[in-house]
Amino acid sequence: MIQAKHNRAVITGMGVLAANGTGIDAFWESLVAGRSGIGPITLFDASDLACRIAGEVKDFDPELYVDPALKPRRMARATQLGVAASRLAVAHAGLDEQVWRAGQEVNVVMGVSTSAMDLFAVAPRIHTAVSSVPHAVTSAIAYTYGLTTRLQTISNGCASSLDAVAAAAELVRTGRADMVIAGGADAALTHYVLDGMLKCRRCSTRNDDPQHASRPFDRNRDYGVLGEGAGVVIVEHRAHAKARGATIYAEIGGYGTSGDLPHGAEGSGFALAMAAAVDNDGMYRTDIEHINAHGPSDISMDATESDMIKRVFGAHAYQIPVVSIKGVTGCPMGVGGVHQVIAGALTLHTGLIPPTANYEVPDPACDLDFVPGQGRKVQLRNVLINTHGFGRGNSSLILKSAS
Repeated sequence: MIQAKHNRAVITGMGVLAANGTGIDAFWESLVAGRSGIGPITLFDASDLACRIAGEVKDFDPELYVDPALKPRRMARATQLGVAASRLAVAHAGLDEQVWRAGQEVNVVMGVSTSAMDLFAVAPRIHTAVSSVPHAVTSAIAYTYGLTTRLQTISNGCASSLDAVAAAAELVRTGRADMVIAGGADAALTHYVLDGMLKCRRCSTRNDDPQHASRPFDRNRDYGVLGEGAGVVIVEHRAHAKARGATIYAEIGGYGTSGDLPHGAEGSGFALAMAAAVDNDGMYRTDIEHINAHGPSDISMDATESDMIKRVFGAHAYQIPVVSIKGVTGCPMGVGGVHQVIAGALTLHTGLIPPTANYEVPDPACDLDFVPGQGRKVQLRNVLINTHGFGRGNSSLILKSAS
């Protein structure tokens, strides 16, 4: 293992399963088109609920991705999705079994926001106790590749997978790992969970128009739409990636995290997280060129995040294209952050900012440049990723151009 400190941590592979597509190509094409993957719920009977729509992963067969020895049909859906995302990311990075046999330090760090709610929805079986723990996702990925090194699971609400990517970057930078499989998986679409979200008034009830239900920053938004999915990125140090001829999609830069203010609203700590990410990277506020926002289509949260952006960046905030991808993906809980990382890395790699889907009517409380209508061709050096999790936690991470 390379022991040098201050390695540059880069992203060389990405795997994604989301409501709007499985695989990088499908995911990115729908983001650029602004085409939502939200539709009627099929995973359970939601006929008695006020919300009957969600961002489900479509046509998923776990046996295409999961080692039969792991008995995929006994796994929680989140674990199945997590293993599938790792398979896609490893293939995308051009890795093979030689990497695992070469004695390199390969770690796994995954984020989840909740336990296996789908398993808790049925009577327990002999495998339920092991299959339902949050760490099952990380463990299954490690088993898939025969890894016996650091296995870490992070649970910080919707910020979980972004925090996992940040933790992976730190392992690489400090020489404690040559490569990290990092990301998140969540699949909590059950009657119990959706009923609970409805009771705390966090779900859109636009059942008659699901594709336009999630409307980040739009004046006519009526809360977000629950989703599911998984995302994995391969994080390795730049010299290692260059030596094996890998494509580098983005470099991971500064990171900041914070709790909300003691008597503030949800998201009131965003300013601290964003400022810390910029400061930790040694950048000026005016250096930030694009923000991939948390933007869950929540009436209060979208306004708070907009206000925090203006508080941190001042007049420069109005020069920054700000996008939320949740109009397309829904709110996939702890996976949202890594989905945003993948979108941000593809934005840097392609020079194209996708639009904020379903943003049509400006809200005076959200008066930034939300890239309405269609994507925007640009040359970017960086993108700031924002996430907020239930429990009043905020995280921000900077991605930088690979050049």
